[in-house]
Amino acid sequence: MLQGFLVAAVSALIYLESRIGGQHMLDRPIIIGPVVGLIMGDFQSGLFIGGQLELVWMGLVGIGTSTPPDVVVGSALATALAIKTGATYETTLALAIPIALLAQLVSIGVCILNTAFAHKADACAEKGDYRGVEVSNWLGTGLYFISKFAMIFLGFIIGGDVITGFVNMIPEVIKLGLAQSGNLLPALGVAMLIQLTFDKKFGAFLFLGFVLVAFLNISTIGAAFIGVIAAYVYYQLAGNNRSNTPLTSDESEEL
Repeated sequence: MLQGFLVAAVSALIYLESRIGGQHMLDRPIIIGPVVGLIMGDFQSGLFIGGQLELVWMGLVGIGTSTPPDVVVGSALATALAIKTGATYETTLALAIPIALLAQLVSIGVCILNTAFAHKADACAEKGDYRGVEVSNWLGTGLYFISKFAMIFLGFIIGGDVITGFVNMIPEVIKLGLAQSGNLLPALGVAMLIQLTFDKKFGAFLFLGFVLVAFLNISTIGAAFIGVIAAYVYYQLAGNNRSNTPLTSDESEEL
C-alpha cells in the first residue's frame, strides 16, 4: 500500500514538474522507470524497463490539440507492476501500451473538465481579480495531479493480482508471441523517430552504425565514439570545402 502511494505521488509530481516547472524532460520513461524501481526496491529492473519504454515512446510528442498516450501513467504503472509481480520485461512492454492508451482517455476527460477552470480564470481576469485567476490555474493543476495519482494508485492496488492471474492464464505460445512483439516495440519506436528526423544527406551514417553493431559486433558505446569521430571528420572536410570554394561575383561585391 505504501509503495503504491509513493509511486503514484512521485509520478504525479514528476508530471506536474513538466507543466509548471519548465520542460526538463523528467516525465520520460527513462527517468520514471528508475525512480519507480528505487521506490519498489529494484533499481536495476526499473532502469532496464524504463530504457525499453523510452525506446518505444521516444518519438511521441503531443502537437496542437492532440493527446498522445499517457507515457507517465503507462511507464510508472507498468514498471511497478512488473517489479511487484515478477513479470518478464517483454510482457511488461506489451501491457504498457494498453495502460497508456486507457490513461490517454482519462487525460482527455480531464482536459475537458479543465476548460471550466479556464473560463473561470477568464471571468476573474475581466473583473481584475488576479487572485481568482491564480486560484483557477492552481485548481486545474490540482485536477491533473489527482487524475494521475488516482490512476496509478488504483492500478497498483487492484492491478497486481489481476496482472499475475492474467499472466498465469496466458498459454505459452501467447507468451512467446508477446516476447517477440515486445522485442519489436523498441524497433518501432526508433523507426518512428527516424521517420521524423531522417535526412538523405546523413543517411549513410545511420547505416554505417547499423553495420558496425550488427555485423562487426561493436558495442553501442564503441559505435557512439566512431560516430563522434565521423562527425568531426565530416565537419573538418566540409569546412575546408567551404574555404576553398571561389567567391561568386555577388559575394565579391559584398566584400
